[in-house]
Amino acid sequence: MNDEAIYICDNCGEEIVVPIDPTGGSSQEYVEDCPVCCNPNVIHVEIDHDDVARVWAVAEQDQY
Repeated sequence: MNDEAIYICDNCGEEIVVPIDPTGGSSQEYVEDCPVCCNPNVIHVEIDHDDVARVWAVAEQDQY
């Protein structure tokens, strides 16, 4: 499994590299500020049975 993945900031559209922590479980969610535009994103991580991580972001104001 890769120890990093890329998501697209839902606020500014930049590609952001984040570390993947498999010890967090197969479905993870956390808030992280974009290092480019500083707006908060809810980061979603899903790790499948083949240890492939899928990562995407939703702007925090649009999440709930």
